[in-house]
Amino acid sequence: MLENTLVAVFVLIYGLIIGSFLNVCIYRIPIGKSVAKGRSYCPHCDSLIPWYLNIPLFSYLCLRGRCGNCQAPISPIYPLVEALNGILYLLAWYTYGLSVEGLFAAILLSLLVVVAFIDMKHKIIPNSLVIMIFVLGVLHAVYQSVYLGVDWYLGIIGLVAASVPLLLIMLIYPQGMGGGDVKLMAAAGVFLGPKILLALFIGALCGGFFSFFLLACRKGTMKSEIPFGPFLSFGIFTAVIFGEALLSLYLSTFF
Repeated sequence: MLENTLVAVFVLIYGLIIGSFLNVCIYRIPIGKSVAKGRSYCPHCDSLIPWYLNIPLFSYLCLRGRCGNCQAPISPIYPLVEALNGILYLLAWYTYGLSVEGLFAAILLSLLVVVAFIDMKHKIIPNSLVIMIFVLGVLHAVYQSVYLGVDWYLGIIGLVAASVPLLLIMLIYPQGMGGGDVKLMAAAGVFLGPKILLALFIGALCGGFFSFFLLACRKGTMKSEIPFGPFLSFGIFTAVIFGEALLSLYLSTFF
């Protein structure tokens, strides 16, 4: 019991630290800045942030959400991303344990966090992130094929099963689907295999409900541009963490 608690604390702290780096990615990738060079700085006064004021969650709370130099407000998105990534790492550990499969899941979930928040703000899904998810999917497929005996071609099935329906939707109704969404699901399909259909269903369902909600509240129209990346990312997350349980429940219920 104590050992599991210590592992959970370690996983959570590690997730929070990686979440702090994800904030750098979310801010810098859309504007073309390197995420590997240069220390963190305040976007308002450009002052460098010392390490003791860059501790995930803790620094934000101690500073009461303001820059320690210019007192400009710090976006609550920063602690949200850190906390979210920590929780996702806990879920990956709870689902897969301290394993290679759990490591793959954690990396994918972190990439999805970056995709979701960039798409929400800028309405784009950068190709660099799609490429990283694709490469991760290929490595995951190779690992499963070599060490777990999973058929290697399932990744190809996932790629096609996810991309073709979305590509048709994009061609028929360009306003409802972007090329980034298609590429994201194609790349994630390599990772998930046939389970990508579950991710696609959940993502489309959540996106549809959100669109209907905006229409019902008169906050949008049929022509409103809605970033679909966050909903697809949520669908992929669900398939990664709860996919086996949901599929087992479905099969036991109807068959």
